[in-house]
Amino acid sequence: EKSYSQLVFMSTTAGSLWNLQAIQSMCQMEQDKIRSHVHFRDLCQRTEANECCPSWSLGNYIAVLYNRSSCLEITQGDISHTLALLRACAPDYHKGILTPSCVGPEPVRQKHSQCAQVPEKCTHFNVIYQLLHFLVDRDFLSPQTMEYQVPSLKYSLLFLPTRKGAAMMGIYLDNLESWDLFDNYTSITGMDLGLKQKLFQHYLLLDTKYPVLAILAIFLGISFYLRSVFITLMVLLALVSSLTISYFLYKVAFRFTYFPFINLTAVIILSSVCANHTFVFFDLWNLSKSQNPSAGLSQWVSQTMHHFGYLTLASCFTTAAAFYASYISSITAIRCFAVYMGTSVLVSLALMLTWLPSSAVLYERYVATTCVYKPEDYWNKAGHKRAALSLHYILRGLQNMLAETSKLLFEKLLPCGVIKFRYIWICWFAALAIGGAYISCSNPRLKLPTLETSSVQVFRLSHPFERYDSEYCHQFMFQRLERGEGQRMPVTIVWGILPVDNGDHFNPKSNSTLVTDVTFTIQTADAQKWLLEFCHKVKNKTFYYPDAEQKSTVCFMEEFLRWMDSRQCSQQDHSFNLCCNQFSFPYGSEVFLHCIKMMLLEQDREGTEMYDLGLRFDREGNLAALVLQFQTVYHYSFNYSKTKQFYEEIDLWLTEEMKTAPVGLQNGWFTSKLELYNLQHSLSTETMVVMGLSIAVSFVVLLLATWNVLLSVFSVTAIAGTVLVTVGLLVLLEWQLNAVESLFISAAVGLSVDFTVNYCISYHLCPHSDRLSRVAFSLKQMSCATAMAASALFSTGVIMLPATVLAYRKLGIFIMMIKCISCGFASFFFQSLCCFFGPEKNCGQILWPCAHTMKDYADESGLNGNFACGGSEKQSRLRKVQESNTTNEQYELQPLSRKLSDSFDNSTSTSKLSNRLSEDTQAEDNRCPRTGMHPSLQRERQSLQETLEDQQVGLCQCPALQTSSPYKHSSSEAEIHRERLRGDCHCWKYSPKAWDAHLPAADTYKIHRCLCSLGSSFDMLNISSETSISDFEQGLKLAESASSCPDVLELSDSYSQMERGYLNGKRDTLRLDLRETVFDVCPAASQQNSSSWKNRFGSGSEGPVVLPNSQPDMPDVWIKRSSAQSSGYNS
Repeated sequence: EKSYSQLVFMSTTAGSLWNLQAIQSMCQMEQDKIRSHVHFRDLCQRTEANECCPSWSLGNYIAVLYNRSSCLEITQGDISHTLALLRACAPDYHKGILTPSCVGPEPVRQKHSQCAQVPEKCTHFNVIYQLLHFLVDRDFLSPQTMEYQVPSLKYSLLFLPTRKGAAMMGIYLDNLESWDLFDNYTSITGMDLGLKQKLFQHYLLLDTKYPVLAILAIFLGISFYLRSVFITLMVLLALVSSLTISYFLYKVAFRFTYFPFINLTAVIILSSVCANHTFVFFDLWNLSKSQNPSAGLSQWVSQTMHHFGYLTLASCFTTAAAFYASYISSITAIRCFAVYMGTSVLVSLALMLTWLPSSAVLYERYVATTCVYKPEDYWNKAGHKRAALSLHYILRGLQNMLAETSKLLFEKLLPCGVIKFRYIWICWFAALAIGGAYISCSNPRLKLPTLETSSVQVFRLSHPFERYDSEYCHQFMFQRLERGEGQRMPVTIVWGILPVDNGDHFNPKSNSTLVTDVTFTIQTADAQKWLLEFCHKVKNKTFYYPDAEQKSTVCFMEEFLRWMDSRQCSQQDHSFNLCCNQFSFPYGSEVFLHCIKMMLLEQDREGTEMYDLGLRFDREGNLAALVLQFQTVYHYSFNYSKTKQFYEEIDLWLTEEMKTAPVGLQNGWFTSKLELYNLQHSLSTETMVVMGLSIAVSFVVLLLATWNVLLSVFSVTAIAGTVLVTVGLLVLLEWQLNAVESLFISAAVGLSVDFTVNYCISYHLCPHSDRLSRVAFSLKQMSCATAMAASALFSTGVIMLPATVLAYRKLGIFIMMIKCISCGFASFFFQSLCCFFGPEKNCGQILWPCAHTMKDYADESGLNGNFACGGSEKQSRLRKVQESNTTNEQYELQPLSRKLSDSFDNSTSTSKLSNRLSEDTQAEDNRCPRTGMHPSLQRERQSLQETLEDQQVGLCQCPALQTSSPYKHSSSEAEIHRERLRGDCHCWKYSPKAWDAHLPAADTYKIHRCLCSLGSSFDMLNISSETSISDFEQGLKLAESASSCPDVLELSDSYSQMERGYLNGKRDTLRLDLRETVFDVCPAASQQNSSSWKNRFGSGSEGPVVLPNSQPDMPDVWIKRSSAQSSGYNS
C-alpha cells in the first residue's frame, strides 16, 4: 500500500465524511479526476479480467461488504451497519489485539493466542482492519471518541491503483494541479503521488522567471537612476564575471564537488551588493564633476576613489566576513553557501574598484560625447519628430521634478527630520530591537522542523503535497506507526566501530568508510564479566522497557551462558565437549569465540527463529563488532525537548558506564532514531551562534577599517538591531526553522551591512568636527543612493512573491524585509546615535605612536570645524606647518549670512544644523593675487571704510566684519559707492606690467576691483546651500592666505596669477577657497610666501583685506589682520 498513490478527502462544509452524500462524492471525484484521464488505463494495476483494479476507498469497501457493484450504489443502511461493525471492533484494534495475523481462516488465527479474544465478525474479512488502519483518521472511533453517538470522520484516505512516481505527472498537471478539486460535499486537500521532488524540479525551472525578473528590476533601477544603458550593462557584466570567477574558485581552487541549489540565491544577493556600490560610486562621481567641471577625468577619478575605495573596502570586507562566519555551521548547504557567497563578494570588490571607474571613464570619453545636436528645424519637419520632441520635454520636466523632489527629501527634509526627532528615533528603534530579541530568543521563538529531511518543505504550506506531509500523514494509523510516532525509542550500543566520518564533509552524497577499533575485544575474562554485569544494570534502569515482541540483545551474554549450561558433555563426541557445561564462566578466549560461532550455526541449522545476538564478523571469520539493542520507555516524538531529554539521559548514563569498562570495551557509543533531533539541535543551537559570530566579525572588520571604537560600536548596534527585528518578524510570520530559513538568518548580518557602512564611512570622512554637521553631511551624501538601493531590492522581493517554489518566495520575503529594516536602522537609528554620542575630533579614535598621522583638532570649538577635520595626509602637513611656520600672518573671519527662504533654510538655521562657515574647499588654478597697493588705492579703501563705519560699530568687537547683509540694507552711501565701482568695472586680461605702464591709479583700482568681483565665491566639497549660518562667535581664526595655498600663490617677478577666490555659479552663496595644500611646502617656502604676501600689502599694515562680492545684494567680506602670530588652524 505504501507504493500506491494516495488522495486525502475532507468535507467541504467542515462536517463529517461519514454520510452517504460524502462517500458517493469521493467516488464521483475519483471518476472525474483520475479514471477519466486518457493515461489512467495505461498506469493502473489490472485484475485477472484485465480490468483496472478498484481503488481502496471507503465507498468501495462498504460496497464489498454488502455486495454492491460499485460505491455509487451503496445505501444509507449499508453505512449504518458498517458503522456498528466498526464500533464493535475498534476497541480490539486500538488495544493492539486486532492485527493482520488475526485476519483469515481459523487455522491461521489459532497460531496467535491474542487472536482468540477478537470476535469472529471482526476477523472474518480484512475489511474492518483495513478501514481502521488505512482509510479513516486515527480519531475516528478512538478510545476518546468511542462513546460519541455520531462519531466525526474528518479525513478519509483513498489509494489509487497506480504506483507512485514520475508516471503520475501527466495526470497531476492535467487534472490535479488546478484549485477546483472540490464539489458540494468533499474536496481533495492532500495527496502523495511520489512526485514531490520531480515536481519541485519542474517548478524550479518554471519559476526561474521570477528571479530573472527580480534581477531585471534591480538593473532597471540602476538604469533609471544613472540614465545610462552603457553603465548598466557594464555593471551587469561585472556581476556575471564575479559569479563566474567565484564558481571557478569554488570548484577548482577550493575543490568543492557539491554545489547546492541554495547557492543560486547568490545571484540576487550579489546583485543587491553591486547595485548599492554602483549608486554610491556615481553619486560621488557626479559630485566630483559638479564641483570641478574643468578638472578632467584623472582628477575626477582620484577624488571619487578617495571616498569610494575606502567605503567599498570596508563594506565588502565586512559583508564577506559575515558570510564566511556561517562556515562554522554543521549543515553542509550552509557551509557551501558561506564559502561561495563570501568569495563572490570579495571578487565583486576587486571588480567594483577597477571596473566601475573604468566604465565611468569610457562613458565620459566615448559615449557621452557622441550626442549630436539637432537644430529646431530638424524636429519641426515631421509629426513623429515633433511628438518625440514633446515626449523629450515631458521626460525632461519629469526628470527635473524628480531631481528637485529628491533634493528636497534627501538633502533637506531627511537631515532635518533625523536630527530634530533623534530622541524619538532612538527610542522607537531601540524598542523594536528589544522586541525582536525577545520574540527571536525567548518567546515564541522560531519553530523547529517537525519533518524528516526526506520530507522537507519545498512548496508553500497550502500545496496538497506539503499538506499531506505536514498535516495528514500523522492522521492515519499506518503512517503514524510507520514514521515511528508513538513507538518506543530504541537504544543501539556499538563496539568495534568508531563514530568517525572520513568522507567529504562538503558533499552529503559522499559515503565514508568504516573505521574499526583495533583495541576492541570481548574474549577476555574481564570483558565477559563486564558485559554480563552491564546486562543486569540495564534491566534495573528506569528507562529500560522489556518488550516481549522485540527481544533485547543487550543480554546476549546471559543467553550464551544458558546455552552453554544446557549442553551436556559427551564421551563419544569430543568435539562436542569443547562447548558444554564442564567449563565455568568466564570462559577462555579460544573457547568463548569457538562456542559463540557454534551457537549461531546451531540456530541456523535447526531452522528456528533467528535471534540476533549482536555479534558481527568480518570476511575472515574474526569478531569485528558488537551491536547491542534494547527498547526504552521513551516514545518517538517530533518534540525537540522530549527527544533532548532522552538523548541527554542515555548519553550521560553510557558515558559513566564506559569509564568502568575494560580496555577493549571503552570506546562504545550509542545511536537511536535521532535524525530529526540532530537537525533540530543543529538549527536551534548553531543559528544564533552563527549570527552572533557574524556580528562580532563585522565589528572587528569595521574597527580595522575606521580605527574608531564608537563608530564601530554604533554600526554593529544598528546591524544587530536589523537582524533581531527581521528574525522577530519571521517568527511572527510562523516560519519554521529548516535549513533554508537557517541559511537566510545566517546571511542576515551580511545583508545588513551595506547601508550602515555607507553612513559610517561617510561620517568618518566628513570634513567637519562637530557631530551634527557630520550627520547632516553623511545623510546628504549617502541617503539618496541608500534609498534607491532599498527601493530596488524591495521591488525585487515583491516580484518573487508569486513563485511556487518556496525557496524563491521566502527569499523574496526575506530580502524585502531585511533591506527595508536595514535602511531604517541605518538612516534613523545609527544617525541618531551619532547625533548624541558620535565621535568628535579624535574621540574614540585608536591612537598609535605615529600620532602625527591622526586627525588633530584645536581645543576651541568654533562654528566652522571643517579645517580641523581631514585625512591623515592633511594632518601630517598640519604638523609640519605647526613645527616650522611660527611667523605666519593670520587673519580672522566673521561667519557669513545669506538670504533665507521661508522653508527649510530657516528651520535648519534655528536648529543649528549647519553651525559652520563652509565646507572643505577646492583650489582652482586661476587666482587674483594683489600686487603692492597704490597710495591712491589706500585712500580709496580708507574712504570706503569711513563710509561703512556706522555699520561696523555694532560688530566692532568681531575680528572680521561683513560690510553688508541680506537681512540689513546697506547704507545708501555704501550702496552708491559699490554701484559706482561695478559700473566702472571692465574685465581686462591681467598683466601687472601693462597696468603699471599705461593705467592711472584709479583705473588700476577699478580693474582690480572687477577681477576680484568676478572671483569671489567658495567652492565646497559638498554642496550645502540648504543650510545657513545661524550663529557666529568671536575668535574664529583663519590660517593666513599665504600659507593656505603656496602651490598656487607662487610669487614671481610678474605675479602673473589672478586673485584668490572666484564666483562658482551659486548666485546666493559666498564661499572662500582655502586649500589645504599649504602643508606641502617646506618651512623655507612657507616663510618666503608669507613674507612676500606681507610685502605686497605693506609690512605691518593693520588695514583689513577686502574680499568684494560681485553681486549687488551680497556682502563683501573684510578680513582683519591679526597681530598675534600663530601657526596652524584653529576652529
